[in-house]
Amino acid sequence: MLDRKRTFSEKWLRVTRISSLVAGVLVVGTLLTLMAWRNAVVVVTLEDQDRFEEETSDSLELIRERMQVYGQVLRGVKGLFVASENVSREEFRSYTEELDLQQNYPGILGIAYALNIEPGRLEQHIAEVQAFGFPQYRVRPEGQRDAYSSILFIEPFSGNNLNAFGFDMYSERVRREAMDRARTSGTLALSGKVSLVQDVDRGPIAGVLLYLALYASEVTGAENNSDELLGWVYAPFSMDILMAGIQLDDSKIAMTIYDGTDPGVEAQLYSSAAESMTAGDLPFSRTEQLDIAQQTWTVSFAADAGFIQPHENTEPEAVLSIGALFTVLMAILTWALASGRERAEARAEVMNRELLETEFRWKSALSGAGHGVWDWNNLTNEVNYNTEWKSMLGYADDEIRDDFSEWQRLLHPLDRERAEATITDFISGKTKDFSLEHRLKTREGHWRWILGRGAIISRTEDGRPARTIGTHTDIDRQKSLELALSESDQRFRGAFESAAVGMALVGLAGEWLEVNQAILDMLQYDEDELLKLTFQDITHPDDLELDLQHLEALTAGKIPSYQMEKRYFCKDGSIIWIVLSASMVRDGNGEPLHYIAQIENITERKELQRRVIYQASHDDLTGLPNRRLLQERLAQTLALSRRHKRSFALMFIDVDHFKHVNDAYGHDVGDELLKWIAEKLSAVVRTSDTLARQGGDEFVLLLSEISAPEDATLVARKVFNAMRDEFDTGVVQLKVSLSVGIAIFDPHHPDSAEDLLRKADVALYQVKRSGRNDFQLYQHEDE
Repeated sequence: MLDRKRTFSEKWLRVTRISSLVAGVLVVGTLLTLMAWRNAVVVVTLEDQDRFEEETSDSLELIRERMQVYGQVLRGVKGLFVASENVSREEFRSYTEELDLQQNYPGILGIAYALNIEPGRLEQHIAEVQAFGFPQYRVRPEGQRDAYSSILFIEPFSGNNLNAFGFDMYSERVRREAMDRARTSGTLALSGKVSLVQDVDRGPIAGVLLYLALYASEVTGAENNSDELLGWVYAPFSMDILMAGIQLDDSKIAMTIYDGTDPGVEAQLYSSAAESMTAGDLPFSRTEQLDIAQQTWTVSFAADAGFIQPHENTEPEAVLSIGALFTVLMAILTWALASGRERAEARAEVMNRELLETEFRWKSALSGAGHGVWDWNNLTNEVNYNTEWKSMLGYADDEIRDDFSEWQRLLHPLDRERAEATITDFISGKTKDFSLEHRLKTREGHWRWILGRGAIISRTEDGRPARTIGTHTDIDRQKSLELALSESDQRFRGAFESAAVGMALVGLAGEWLEVNQAILDMLQYDEDELLKLTFQDITHPDDLELDLQHLEALTAGKIPSYQMEKRYFCKDGSIIWIVLSASMVRDGNGEPLHYIAQIENITERKELQRRVIYQASHDDLTGLPNRRLLQERLAQTLALSRRHKRSFALMFIDVDHFKHVNDAYGHDVGDELLKWIAEKLSAVVRTSDTLARQGGDEFVLLLSEISAPEDATLVARKVFNAMRDEFDTGVVQLKVSLSVGIAIFDPHHPDSAEDLLRKADVALYQVKRSGRNDFQLYQHEDE
């Protein structure tokens, strides 16, 4: 009775133990399956999110590229006006027809030029355009304003574009703000949201305009002056046409563009969605801000569950099904193994050990799939090298014996001592892991770098290693790259230190990280002194802004490198000119690390260049502008005077009887006399005027602006007053007289520079014919 109870109790305990084990397997398997399923869901979501980010990034880049291209179109149109003082309507039409806007630049409704009109010239402007063949032309809207503009040219000059002809964009606030930004900055400026006059037939369509200012100084070649505004070249865009092609028609991503930084219905410029899609309720959403031509756009992307695509081998449902099936099979297998009473404990222990060894062996082999595997019997020194191990070195299966000595035979002599020490430490237990980089000899006689790893999987009863399994990995290419990199670094260091030009590594904040001796000699600093500074500290303020703009573009990846001329302050306060060549070093992820700068001292070259330019445009004897510089300034003065309807004067000055001085006292005295006269004349000339030596004893005085001919005669009297003093060298004393011929430019007369020079020469001849030592305004030969 007691034996029956004991048997029942043992059976109940055995069944309970087996049931608990099976239940544990089911629970663990279920948990692992749920974890795998959750991971699959995360992977699928991340793949869809990455695809969403990639497609939206492509759309953002297309918007940037398209607006950059349209900016270049406007710069080309501006170039047409800069190259010609007076662009006709026919020239403008021919230029825009060559652009073929509909074919090459989709989205631009037209190219146009808006004229800046001073309030006092409004009625004159209207009359001029009406006289040109547009009798109905008016500047719209009418009314009194502080400033006017008018769309004078627009192409194609047909269809809805005709609605824009004569429209004063400056009268509307949003357009005026963009026009003012273009005027003051000198660069492209994009307007906010407007309704275009070209879209009046299509209803309320959101549009924008891109402006570029044109200045009078750019046309004449004079110094830039933003107050001398001629007008604006611009392009109007309807947002629905402009955005065509930014996204594919079948894209499941909705794109919405807002004017400014605050999304809202009033600020919406464009939306590809038929209905409003709230980003907070959707699985995929993204909002970015684009800075385009001094205007900010907020671009919002959204997609619903329809954006999700099938994912091969990662569907959560498949992972869930396979995991559930595997869990059930493992539970059945566990029950079958645990319930086999006939399995003896000794056999179970042996099988369990063999199972663990086999499992570890194959796990090691599978973990190094494609690598060589070796199995070392530590007691007999037999080693089983698999086919991959042998083929890695170019050997056939029968060319390598299963013995430890084969590995020793192939080992590089220089690696032998280190390799044997590593194995000894591993077998003796001094190190837990076996890892060894060494060289083995290939069948062709070459040396190949190998990474060996291994683990002891069984030991004898007394604890000695009995069996070791490991892998060999071919790392020859990796080691070659490491050696090449080391050699390259050494060569760079050698070149860096011994370079004849300055070389430096500069941090992202401008700090000097490393500098060579050449730059220290150039700037007169010790190394520790310079490393405490930044490049901003020693850069001339007038050059710093451009340098920082280049660095910003370099860091953003917009340019690979840049070169510029700039000035540095040396330690003693002196200034040197240098040529800076800068590039960027990035890490493996493309993130900026530091800059590389090459610096060459060009101070002597710049000084030589300055002297050459000066000598080419100035007289060697007197230091006055020569004939060449006079011709350039005369041409500039003529163009400005003709444009602004103002007069100027040209005076020919000749030294009376100068030949007698040379003949009587020699050319040295004559040269001194010319320099003395140049000093006297320079004292009575305004800084805005030009006194030049024409050649020999002839001088030319260009009065850049006069109100009346009497202004020129007043200057002529000052010239004669300056000659009252006697020329005295200490040996020679002379009384000097001059003959002066004056020509006045009339802005209503078509005189050229050559005509004015000829008239001044004629007036000079008339003075000489009348007895010299006088001045005279030009009079026509018939007068």
